[in-house]
Amino acid sequence: MSKDYENVLEDLALVYRLKEQAEAHKKESDALLAGTRALLTAKNEKELYTKMFGIFRSLYSYDVSFVLENDSKGKMRCTNTTHPKLLDTMWDVDETLSRAIKSSPVALFNVKLQPTWREHLHLFDTPITSALLCPFRVHHQQAVMVFCHQTLGFYTQEYVDMANRYRTFTQQMSMSVQAKLMALETIKLKEEKAQVEKSLISSEKMASLGLLAAGVAHEINNPIAFVNSNMMFIKDVLPSLTSMQDIVQELARATTDEERAAVAEKAKQWTSNNKIGPIVDEIADICEESGEGLNRVTEIITSLRSFSHSSDVSIDDTVNINDCITNGLRLVNSELKHKVTINTDLADIPLIKGKTGKLNQVLVNLFVNAAQAMDNGGTLTVTTQCNYLDDNEVVIVTVQDTGSGIEKDDLEKLFDPFYTTKPTGKGTGLGLYISFSIIESMGGKIKVDSEVNVGTTFTLQLPVASSDSETDDSETDDSETDDS
Repeated sequence: MSKDYENVLEDLALVYRLKEQAEAHKKESDALLAGTRALLTAKNEKELYTKMFGIFRSLYSYDVSFVLENDSKGKMRCTNTTHPKLLDTMWDVDETLSRAIKSSPVALFNVKLQPTWREHLHLFDTPITSALLCPFRVHHQQAVMVFCHQTLGFYTQEYVDMANRYRTFTQQMSMSVQAKLMALETIKLKEEKAQVEKSLISSEKMASLGLLAAGVAHEINNPIAFVNSNMMFIKDVLPSLTSMQDIVQELARATTDEERAAVAEKAKQWTSNNKIGPIVDEIADICEESGEGLNRVTEIITSLRSFSHSSDVSIDDTVNINDCITNGLRLVNSELKHKVTINTDLADIPLIKGKTGKLNQVLVNLFVNAAQAMDNGGTLTVTTQCNYLDDNEVVIVTVQDTGSGIEKDDLEKLFDPFYTTKPTGKGTGLGLYISFSIIESMGGKIKVDSEVNVGTTFTLQLPVASSDSETDDSETDDSETDDS
């Protein structure tokens, strides 16, 4: 009977142990699930570790926790902590830290007896006396997570056994942290890459404007100069017209034949000195010429505005590429006129999906390159057409010059950043690289064909904006019109 009783007790003890193990596994699984969910919502590294420290608090009661990562030979650095004063502190790798690094949890009964700890105890707001060191992995390297408690001997062998029992959990948490860190680093790299590309585009745009500045200024100065000259002519003839007005008013006031005869004599004198017909004709011509000149200035300013259009415009903008070509050619006119014949064949094409400012930048860059390739004169031909490629409707733009052409070896590197065949001071080596990036970001393609001493042709393929985009844009325009 006693034997049976003992067997029952053993079985009961086994059941309790199994129950404890099951509860421990459930607690571990629940913590891991909750922890993984929490880590996935972290928006940065600081928030990631804040969530992680919260998860471990439910397993290892602590007053302060921190992570030590390898810094140099014999030194570890605190990289994350619940206690900001510990951040970036340096720790000597003593025997206990070394054991923890090599995957063995270590409990310290009294940290005040540890030389490594004594130099850091003044940083704690609470009197820390015991610690638990658990292996942890961060940034693909072995690290140590430390849990501290103010109670002497709080972390006993039971906690070491718990740390060993939760080793899988800790490793999985470490992997989750590692994965999230990599994801955050990827996001950061993408953001930095986007910022660098934005800066490069702005820099290249400014370089292009600098290159065109003298020519654009000349294009503006010419019409302004003859408008100014015309204004001076009008200023010169104003006294004569004013005197004629005085004669007319004097004639209106005359009441006797003698007064009218005197005014008539003045009118004859004025007519012999001034010819009203030619003056009126000349003023009419001046007004027409001045209007044309001011329109020309307005067109150039419009082209400049279009070129410098903000790159932050919605990606769903629809662009009339024919207008971009017209504006671009107007901007580079000073580079082309007197030496290059311009031929355009712009078909009636649909709108494309893209950004006006960026597309203008691409076209201006291609036009300037063509002008520089035709120092001795030539022909620039720009065409647009609509076609279907792989069942998708695209707009095709060709920019063809009859310049010096490009060597085969250079063609392979043409779109590489900072690569240029131009002499120093003539190019940054970023124009075509940025053009390639812009066209690619719009979902298009840019290709180049060239033959030395024959010429070069750049071909742009850009996707047509969907009818939905056009409808949405028109609806937006209508609503804006109504509001105004």
